[in-house]
Amino acid sequence: MRILVVSDAFWPYHIGGITKSLLTEVEGFVARGHQVVVVSRRLRKDLPFHEVRKGYEIYYYDSPDENGIFYRIYPFFSIIKLPNLVSKLQDSDFDVIYVHNPFQMIGLQRVCFGTPIIYVFHAPTPVEIEIDAQRGKYGFFSFGLRFINLFIKMIEHRALRQATLVLVRSNFMKEEIKRLYIDVDYSKLFVIPLAIDTTHFNFISNPKRGRKNLGLPEDRWILLTVRRLVARMGLENLINAMKLVKKEHSQALLLIGGKGYLENTLRELIRSHGLEQSVRLLGLIPEEKLASYYQAADLFVLPTRELEGFGLVTLEALSCGTPVIATPVGANLEVVGPLGGEFLCKDTTPEALAERISYWLSRGISAEVRQACRDYCVSRFAVESVIADLENLFIEAIKRKGNKC
Repeated sequence: MRILVVSDAFWPYHIGGITKSLLTEVEGFVARGHQVVVVSRRLRKDLPFHEVRKGYEIYYYDSPDENGIFYRIYPFFSIIKLPNLVSKLQDSDFDVIYVHNPFQMIGLQRVCFGTPIIYVFHAPTPVEIEIDAQRGKYGFFSFGLRFINLFIKMIEHRALRQATLVLVRSNFMKEEIKRLYIDVDYSKLFVIPLAIDTTHFNFISNPKRGRKNLGLPEDRWILLTVRRLVARMGLENLINAMKLVKKEHSQALLLIGGKGYLENTLRELIRSHGLEQSVRLLGLIPEEKLASYYQAADLFVLPTRELEGFGLVTLEALSCGTPVIATPVGANLEVVGPLGGEFLCKDTTPEALAERISYWLSRGISAEVRQACRDYCVSRFAVESVIADLENLFIEAIKRKGNKC
């Protein structure tokens, strides 16, 4: 198949779960013999308009610089600029278009393809904006968010209706679509999980083995979470939980990897609880070291408060053999739940998080438990099996041939 992949950003110019998982999929398509072209926004003025990578090409259309004052209007560039670029690629005769952003989905409607389009609904953007606004992310600009959200919801709704098929990564997100957009044709909704490169995130049975290279203690329990430092992630609850965990397991050390607008808030919370020796903010962990941090951890903690659409970090941890304990929120029930009830917290409170952490530290984490986590991940989320499911989805879209300009 000739596949046109359209994404709001692409690795490594934007680092995040969506771009990382999409890179894994693109490389998986290429490995299976498909011809792939990627189209994305040009995030900075110093970046190229065209790249040739191993087995595929990437074309970028102009967009406001991510560090500039006009960056927030970039969605309009996707509607206007994207069609101009894609129309130049029209001779490529793509079999299917795989698009990951609602504004890009709308932009594609301006180009007459007659090609089936799979739209990937990662999360309801208006809901995410509302959650962040409640925690002060947008400051002075919060007053206009109601109108902006109405516009975004209209765009998302239109994208869902116009797509040939809609892909979601969890049943939770499928139900979110049904809740928010009641007139969408639900027969178009398909659930396929994210994929993980289990070779890169490889198994380690003994988490202490690589700690010295990371400057981590070998005589302490290491807890890890890797999240954007934003409201819905529940990181305040996790830090509060560490105050309780410390009473029973004084040697426990929590590592928090990631960046975000709550960084100063979290740092102050750590200080106010006197947890400077028990909690470390690592900032953004370089990709080349990330697997090593997962492998060095005894436990990975996913303290999400709300709207967990999937959680690629869950797969990365499990692939390395690191058990994941998670709150019973969103897709966590689907992704972590099959491992067993002992991996899920009772609720999202600090007390529930502390109870699960203490349970596992008191029980101990054997090499057999780590191997079971690895086996579970490989059996369900390895890139090879996910790519096969995506191929079947693309074939279904081609059969329906439902999206005509």
